[in-house]
Amino acid sequence: MNDYIFLQADSSQAEARVIFLLAEDYDALQDIDRRDYHAFTASWFFGGEEKDYSKKVLGYESPIRFAGKTLRHAGHLGASAHRAMIECNTQARKYHIDITIDEGQAKAALDIFHKKQPKIKQVFQKGVIQCLEKSRKLVAPVPYGINAKKGGERTFYERYGDELFRQAFSYLPQRTVSENTKAAGMRIRKKAPWLRICGESHDALLFICPVARKMEASIIIKEEFERRIDFSTCSLSRGELVIPCEIEEGYNYYEMSKFRIAA
Repeated sequence: MNDYIFLQADSSQAEARVIFLLAEDYDALQDIDRRDYHAFTASWFFGGEEKDYSKKVLGYESPIRFAGKTLRHAGHLGASAHRAMIECNTQARKYHIDITIDEGQAKAALDIFHKKQPKIKQVFQKGVIQCLEKSRKLVAPVPYGINAKKGGERTFYERYGDELFRQAFSYLPQRTVSENTKAAGMRIRKKAPWLRICGESHDALLFICPVARKMEASIIIKEEFERRIDFSTCSLSRGELVIPCEIEEGYNYYEMSKFRIAA
């Protein structure tokens, strides 16, 4: 009989949510909960409809959805068409996804992306560049429960240009998500010392949990992952953000299934 089970908590499309808040694109921030957003994005680039590529509909990651997701991330980070092409094709080979795009397709996709969601460039990326021009520094938000006046600060020393911008555009969303995960882990360990954290991967934590307490554990985990993040002291000062948490369970890490918390 198995007395313990794996529980994995995963922040849902976390970096995209942070970027939408920083871009003040509140329509997208609401829309992301109503869609398979990567499939929706893929439909902009490759035609068809969201349902044609949806992971929820198909039950697996289609190559087109994968390309949509990768090209969206490239757009978030202000990538050139050449860099976006390389990133998409490299990641596809790495994960054995059967898709390849050329530079022309990458450029067309990025043009569509920035036309569909102009605030990514006009508000988020422009705001980051203005901070760099002023002080070369960016300050992230303070994670919930951390007693500090401001979040993590980074000074950028790279030469002014695309590489500097790429690193700077990624800093606030990546730092926000990573620290939200770590701070949640600290609170969970304090609240439920019987839960063992055995893995951390940026926006997710993996736990070993007694089977008899998995419902109790999931409620605690979800509550702590979904604490409000305050962006008032961030370099791009904004309001608060809650990043939804999805939980999976399984007796081995290879075969995990969605865990539903009882109402």
